[in-house]
Amino acid sequence: MIHGLITKESDAKTQNKATDTVLVHSDQYANWIFDPTHPTQGRRFINAQRLFVDLMKDSGASFTEVEPRPAKLEELLRVHSPGYVDEVLNQYISDEWRGVRSDMAELASIFVGGTLTALDALLNKGARTAIHFPGAKHHAQFDHSSGFCIFADFAIAADIATKDYGLNVAILDIDAHHGDGTENLTADNPKVLTFSIHEKGIFPGTGNESNPEKNIYNYPLVSAIDGGAAVGKGDDGLESGVAEFVHKLDAFKPDIFFITCGADGHAEDPLSHLQYSVEGYVGIATLMRKLYPDAPILLGGAGGYLPDTRTPEVWAQFACELSK
Repeated sequence: MIHGLITKESDAKTQNKATDTVLVHSDQYANWIFDPTHPTQGRRFINAQRLFVDLMKDSGASFTEVEPRPAKLEELLRVHSPGYVDEVLNQYISDEWRGVRSDMAELASIFVGGTLTALDALLNKGARTAIHFPGAKHHAQFDHSSGFCIFADFAIAADIATKDYGLNVAILDIDAHHGDGTENLTADNPKVLTFSIHEKGIFPGTGNESNPEKNIYNYPLVSAIDGGAAVGKGDDGLESGVAEFVHKLDAFKPDIFFITCGADGHAEDPLSHLQYSVEGYVGIATLMRKLYPDAPILLGGAGGYLPDTRTPEVWAQFACELSK
């Protein structure tokens, strides 16, 4: 049960319905291209934004779209080492791209700033749902990049929400890959709970065990029963994992949710062997809003490698459902 500390405007008559959902977006996101053949292509963010706008119009729902900002140095240093931040922002180098790329370094910073703009909409501007499709870079570590992720925006956002606002943050990660970076960077914060549902055995190869004492929970999906792990790789496995996540919340009592909505668990995605459907993803959004109708939720896209089809479809439909 949410025992939230976040208050909306006291006078319901002055509450602008358009602020209930905020989408953080920039057309610059199209330029997030490591190289033309890389699985990560920035046009997936543009496609998701366009589809989300169309879906919201069709549903008659309103939302506010806002521009992101670059991250501040002190924000990045909440979870990353000074040397690593300098390497990316001043030397413009990363293991994720070749050569010197000031354009990519700038976008990596804006991705963090975009997530923090979305967080601000929830914490200070009365929004209930905040969406940032390039958000949830869940593999980035303290002093290095990993898995196409440069800076750990959700870990930074969790640090702000817990330490500056005193909130309990529950992070649900349904990306096909274990959210190792977010888990590692929030592990020592008792006001953060992480729950990752992912395919066992693929990158990064972690996430096979939980650590309840630190509010770390992992739900690896396999094709058959495997030592008490989850059963199945389809929508049933995803639903079972989310049900277990909800069960953990009784004692934790979150004030705010972050959802890492990786679309790479879709049956057609090339980088996993999971068998989720679009309907399965949307069902999770429906469930979360049914169980927590007034909870502030921050949504990040994380992975997804079908930039013109399933990835933007999953993201947009999930976001639209959360906004209802």
